[in-house]
Amino acid sequence: MCLSGFHRSRFKPQLRRYRRIEIQCRARILIGNRHYSGYLHDISEAGAKLRTITAIRKNGGVLLRLPDLPPLRCTLRWTDTYNAGVSFDRELSRSLFSEWIESRLVTRAPGRFLDCDTEWVAR
Repeated sequence: MCLSGFHRSRFKPQLRRYRRIEIQCRARILIGNRHYSGYLHDISEAGAKLRTITAIRKNGGVLLRLPDLPPLRCTLRWTDTYNAGVSFDRELSRSLFSEWIESRLVTRAPGRFLDCDTEWVAR
């Protein structure tokens, strides 16, 4: 079968078990014994992508604090200076995850903050 005109990357299988939701909110991140201020970039029941204000310099256990969720113990999967991917040590329950996302996806003017902590990013 000829795939001319198509990039093979378009046919890559989805490696994640859960779909990521692009949503931004402030985050407090503890990696090892170092504290970081940053933002959640996207999230699923099993993990998240984070962006920090200062460079991430140390690997170690991660404690992630997001508004209206209990502290989440995580494993650092990757980092590239200001961004990091984490997997949650215990997946979020479907109901807790859905309620948390829905509480942030209220109808509002595009690009406006929902509250002082969160902003929904539409794709």
